[in-house]
Amino acid sequence: MKPSRAISLTPHVFVRDVPAAIEFYRRAFGAVEVFVNRLPDGTLLFVDLAIGGGRLVLSEETPQLGALSPQTIGDSPVMLLLEVEDVDDLARRAIFAGATVEMPVQEMFWGERYGIVRDPFGHRWALCSSRDEISLDEVLRNSPEEV
Repeated sequence: MKPSRAISLTPHVFVRDVPAAIEFYRRAFGAVEVFVNRLPDGTLLFVDLAIGGGRLVLSEETPQLGALSPQTIGDSPVMLLLEVEDVDDLARRAIFAGATVEMPVQEMFWGERYGIVRDPFGHRWALCSSRDEISLDEVLRNSPEEV
């Protein structure tokens, strides 16, 4: 049997307030609505957002379907990685839009500028930009002892 080849990967996240989340992702990450799917009764099923070359699908938290937001669970077991040209600018925009800093943007031993923010809906975002192409030997040589 021939394995199926993936075409793309799109995170689908759940929030308590989809309109507020759309506005946050627009302001923080430049998200653009691609598609909105509503049920016949007008209920918002999901919103497909484009962020750079990737996609993010948002849906309203629906506990009866097991679709829970990080706010209900108490945390997020997933981190979304967003790679950009100017990570410092993106981090400032995200913070201005309402994200909180978990790890300030800084140069990392693996050759990227990298930081972590949490959006107002409980989702964690690793923000990064590649700086240097470095070998695995250099990464290991530069890594802190605790890692």
